[in-house]
Amino acid sequence: MNQKSLLSSQIRKACTDAGFIKCGFSKAENLIRESAYLKEWLDENRNAGMKWMNNNFEKRTCPELILENVKSVISLALLYDTPFSHSDDPGTAKISRYAWGKKDYHKIIKNKLKQLCKEIESLSPGIKTRFYVDDGPVMEKAWAARSGIGWHGKNTNVINKDYGSFFFLSEIFTDAELDYDKPAEDLCGSCRLCIDTCPTGALFEEYRLDAGLCISYHTIENRDEIPENIRLNGWIFGCDICQDVCPFNGKKVFTEDSIFSPRENIFNRTFDELLVLSEDEFNNTFEGTPVRRTKYSGWTRNLKKAREEQ
Repeated sequence: MNQKSLLSSQIRKACTDAGFIKCGFSKAENLIRESAYLKEWLDENRNAGMKWMNNNFEKRTCPELILENVKSVISLALLYDTPFSHSDDPGTAKISRYAWGKKDYHKIIKNKLKQLCKEIESLSPGIKTRFYVDDGPVMEKAWAARSGIGWHGKNTNVINKDYGSFFFLSEIFTDAELDYDKPAEDLCGSCRLCIDTCPTGALFEEYRLDAGLCISYHTIENRDEIPENIRLNGWIFGCDICQDVCPFNGKKVFTEDSIFSPRENIFNRTFDELLVLSEDEFNNTFEGTPVRRTKYSGWTRNLKKAREEQ
């Protein structure tokens, strides 16, 4: 085994030991095709009110601007699905699966990546690394697809044939050369379940999403009133409809980490039960979790609109 293959093998083992279900390597090069798609998407204002996505365009598409002399991108997937489901009762307030747990996934994954980077840098003198967890100017879905983690599905999520799509993505950029993986084959085929089931038409074409029509955008990022034509369908933070109907999520592969399991005091509660929370109670209940992102004003707005739709 040559030095490059040995290093690649050692990194894969370290990533697996850290709890990641998938680890893939791709050559760090400019994302020419993906940048053209991103530019078109932004020019069409499909990012709705998320104007920050217009920033750092070059950095998103050129890895050399992230790490000098970068050669490889390590893409990682961390499973978060759990064996729990929302109640079928129409009065139940629904929260996206990724936000069910006790802690923000950014903190969980960053702790793992910090340790991983130390291990990788210790494997060979002079190796440099830099990591991201979907909170920087990085096209994580593009790198995940290039690295063989999964393919870019029609619902715009990365899908893996064995694990579905309920996993978090993160990346490590390194100046070490590795054995690169092949991109995963697109297995969506003729299936249109995600598109046909999206209640707001946010998936307006195969592989294309209009954030301005997306329930997740309006319940998390939107700071203004939600348009009347956007029905929340019971969702008060995020939306999993396009993933729930995906056949590749039917295998029901679950994480063993209980930190992603739903908390009893907020899971499968009615709109009225959650509206009782004061602002202080909201902040204390969701401290250190993704739900704090919507702020108390957004939380109550979402609950009231979802309740009125019933």
